[in-house]
Amino acid sequence: MTEYIGMFSGGKDSLVACHKHWIDNNKPKDFKVVYCKTGVGLNEDYVKGICEKFGWELIMVEPAPHETFDKFVERFSFPHQGMHSAVMGFLKWHPIRKWHNQQKKAGRNITFISGRRKKESARRKRMKSNKEMVTTEGMKFWSYIFNMETVEVWDYLKEHNLQRSPTYDTMHLSGDCLCGAFSSKGESDWLTVFHPDMAKKFRDLEAKYGGKWGNQISMTDMAKQTKLDDLICSECVVPDHSNDKENI
Repeated sequence: MTEYIGMFSGGKDSLVACHKHWIDNNKPKDFKVVYCKTGVGLNEDYVKGICEKFGWELIMVEPAPHETFDKFVERFSFPHQGMHSAVMGFLKWHPIRKWHNQQKKAGRNITFISGRRKKESARRKRMKSNKEMVTTEGMKFWSYIFNMETVEVWDYLKEHNLQRSPTYDTMHLSGDCLCGAFSSKGESDWLTVFHPDMAKKFRDLEAKYGGKWGNQISMTDMAKQTKLDDLICSECVVPDHSNDKENI
């Protein structure tokens, strides 16, 4: 008998995939989801809250002590685009594979419900594994919302009143993993301003091992120059009229 378990990263796509499968199967009381605690995420509390709200059993896996993000930086420096697969092996793939193998030995036949979508990104479109059903290393993945357009995902969230991760408001992404391999312009700014503890973690790693987090300015340099008024346009700044002659 096949057991379907959701892969819930805390992102909008994985939330919709898990919720839709749960709804389509009459809200089973024993529905389970897996979350990878990467050590460089910001949405763990959000994931726990969603699971509690719907009664989903949360299975949390995390990297082995020798494969943490800190250990990766120590051995290979900070990950950038060409190293994304390697760091994801440490932080997500290996923990999930280890857990799956343990369940397989116990006789469980698991298919993971994934939030992957065909048109999720230009990079995803080019991947050979961009299919609705994928089996790799003995693990089966079903991309449950494979053919959904982005607008349909947002419509589904609205229709079912599903709360998105708060990090979409601060970082414009789900926040389950901030390894920095595909970071875009502005992310080091937002981390420094809105998530100073995580920014400090990366600054400390830069100081300890060298290199820099992300694809833009280093987190260390960002801390020296970033102020909130650097991040907003001049029209948003309340003008100071204290020296205007008409106000004297």
